[in-house]
Amino acid sequence: MKNLSILLLSISFSFASAQLTTRTIEVKQGQMDKFIEMAGKKTKKYNNEEGSARFFTYEILTGSNAGMIWRMRAANAEYMDNWDSNSEESEYWQKNVGPYISNGNVNGMYMWNYVGPMSHNVDSEDQNLTMALIYEFKDSGEEDFWRFRERVVAARSAMDTQPKGSMHSVYCSSGCNGNVAMILFEYESFTDQQLYNQEMLPQMIEKYNELYGNDAYEQDGNKVDESLVENGRGRLYLRYIPEASSD
Repeated sequence: MKNLSILLLSISFSFASAQLTTRTIEVKQGQMDKFIEMAGKKTKKYNNEEGSARFFTYEILTGSNAGMIWRMRAANAEYMDNWDSNSEESEYWQKNVGPYISNGNVNGMYMWNYVGPMSHNVDSEDQNLTMALIYEFKDSGEEDFWRFRERVVAARSAMDTQPKGSMHSVYCSSGCNGNVAMILFEYESFTDQQLYNQEMLPQMIEKYNELYGNDAYEQDGNKVDESLVENGRGRLYLRYIPEASSD
């Protein structure tokens, strides 16, 4: 993977018509609690109303950016066209949140499209851990890559007992090198993820093979491996911070 700092959070409502943008923020040492407090006040004040941009805040738990903040904005085209860096909202951020950002260090602006047909949304509660699987696939591998994701959604949907956490697929539309996709899995905790891998994952694979033929999961997974560029696979964990996010 050329850039493992590319991230996206897992979210529970549809962003089919929204443009997603993400950035990474380095907080001054010892100021994380204050940053979260002030970012939360700004977000609750400006980003909970109908038509406003929605913001979601995470702490990066693993990788080279561990300990940093990752923040995502979901906004419609009208909001983005009319964005003003001198607006009251922007000035509030600079005045009240900016002092807790290390050297103004806000990096990695990326734009993403939400891939609804390759996502599986459930009524998620208390899913505060997100695992992000990051892929970069070849132009020639696009069909094999997305076919597998689509079939996983079908298998999850057909399970007698569906997973508690949602699975979201997004595709990088600007800022990335190559064809970058990210799959986000929601869990309550690392223990919850372990239980899913032990109990739910085998059931999903069984349903996948039932729908698409014996050993289809393994065969399609091998095609995904072949579809990726060299070192085209990564994994990161994120912790959701609801007090600094839109409601």
